Amino acid sequence: MFERILATRWFAVSWLSSAALCSCASYGPVSPDAKVGERAAQQVVLSLGEPCSLSPGGAPMGRPDGPGASGHTLPAGRYAPTFEDDHGIFFASPNGVVVAQPPPAGARALAGGIYLPNHDSAAAQEYIGDADRVTQRYRLPAHCRYSIENAAAPASPG
Repeated sequence: MFERILATRWFAVSWLSSAALCSCASYGPVSPDAKVGERAAQQVVLSLGEPCSLSPGGAPMGRPDGPGASGHTLPAGRYAPTFEDDHGIFFASPNGVVVAQPPPAGARALAGGIYLPNHDSAAAQEYIGDADRVTQRYRLPAHCRYSIENAAAPASPG
């Protein structure tokens, strides 16, 4: 019975999250007028100096962290601005987002990266998806530190 309640809650939360993402999202290429702070978005990249792991939603139902746990890892690298919506800019990961799921699914790389909202008061988010469809967003944890760099500059040493 308890598992059924958890499954029902998970479905409701997942459905509401998906509905919220899909209801108002309109994606397009990064416009020449788009800004990151005072700089043109097309002239900057986000640089993640080291991989960043997060566990959206915590451990799977009834399982402790460890073998069989799920999580996401944003790889180190330079994330380029690839598309935007009315509220911010999506910076694509150079190698996708590694999503680990309990067996038999295992780990796989999916399109995604870091979303920067237009408002400084809003937190950066990890996203899964592309310009056709973003399926998930999660607040980027404080330990995931990135810098904003000139796109033409060479990569800074990690």
